[in-house]
Amino acid sequence: MNDITVLVAARIHPVSGRPVRSRSDATAAALALGINGSARLLCCGPLPGAVARDYLALGANRIDILQPMAGHEDADLAANLAPALRDVTWVLTGTRSEAEQATGMLPYQLATTLRRPLVTDVVSVQVEDTGWIVTQALPKGARRCLRVTGPAVLAISAAAPQTLRHSLAASMVGQIVRTTAGGAAGTAVAASTARRLVATNKRRTLLEAKTVQSGHARMLGAIDTPATGGTVVRTGDAHSKAQAVLDYLRTHSLVPF
Repeated sequence: MNDITVLVAARIHPVSGRPVRSRSDATAAALALGINGSARLLCCGPLPGAVARDYLALGANRIDILQPMAGHEDADLAANLAPALRDVTWVLTGTRSEAEQATGMLPYQLATTLRRPLVTDVVSVQVEDTGWIVTQALPKGARRCLRVTGPAVLAISAAAPQTLRHSLAASMVGQIVRTTAGGAAGTAVAASTARRLVATNKRRTLLEAKTVQSGHARMLGAIDTPATGGTVVRTGDAHSKAQAVLDYLRTHSLVPF
């Protein structure tokens, strides 16, 4: 069996609209390369050369790109990936390629198709002779350690403490191998489809202040005591002042008489 394969893909930058590498997938690749420097990177579907070089800059020696055959662009991705991953012990993916648009279902579909256990939100891995000690992130900052024996599918969290290096030498030396899925004998036999990016019509709503004020005005509003209304009695004798206080208490139903 092959040791480690990391699935990577391009995402569309929300500002420039250009394809770039996914941070989630890059984190998974960095973790895998830290375990085994010869870990394979695999992309399904079109991947621009510049994005492929960015993944190679993480320290990978090679990235395999499976091009979908005509008429198979809409086929099930997990089912088509199965032949290429059947002999792989450890399959690593990111949680999702697009932070807002992707469904994040690929790791679950792969685990179901390959009939392997799945561990999600992985933040670190420790290799042992009998398997891996996987640290999984839980809600509210909790952590859980699991002993996992391959073959298995791991979804690496984008919050994993991995340093995403960028080596120009590695990006230039690394090989980009493009293969047509389902091609003739002698080529990698695997069908593949691109990760489809679903466009969204809604953009993030920016929070705006209800009133536009200068910094000086906001500071005065923070330190000044706001007026609460009422009457200031400065003249008159003690009886009239006491009567003013009593009238205020009766107006606000603070006394029963």
